[in-house]
Amino acid sequence: MALSLVQSISKTLVTVASTAVTATSPNFTIPLADSYSFFLNVTTATAGTMDVVFQTSVDGGTTYVNIPWRFAQVATTTGSLCLNVESGQGSGLDPTATTTGNGTLIADTGGALALSAAINPLFMKVKYTIGTGPDAFTLYMIAWPRGSARGID
Repeated sequence: MALSLVQSISKTLVTVASTAVTATSPNFTIPLADSYSFFLNVTTATAGTMDVVFQTSVDGGTTYVNIPWRFAQVATTTGSLCLNVESGQGSGLDPTATTTGNGTLIADTGGALALSAAINPLFMKVKYTIGTGPDAFTLYMIAWPRGSARGID
């Protein structure tokens, strides 16, 4: 099998050092890709909880809504959390979580959830709720652009 000439894209999306707060990151873009891995690298976690949920814009950057991509709730443990997302119709659907995802808006808090969702990759944010601070994290992304999974012999 030939090697693909399209390389993965890695970038830092958001860096946060905060006290107890609910806030939304600045807008960031993600490339069109077959798959994404998002890494939440938690460098400071104090007593309390921290929740991070992804948002996308439904109208070109004016209004953002929560989507069902959410990291597990962070309490006092530092380290990295990973959220893997694949593109394609039906990819990533977790049938055990449909009572909290299908047909309902996704809450800002409440644990991990990864359901299929249509997104606007040009308009993405994360919303974070830090119950007791300070907490600090950096959100990274590694994406495999379309056509990079396999080369052609």
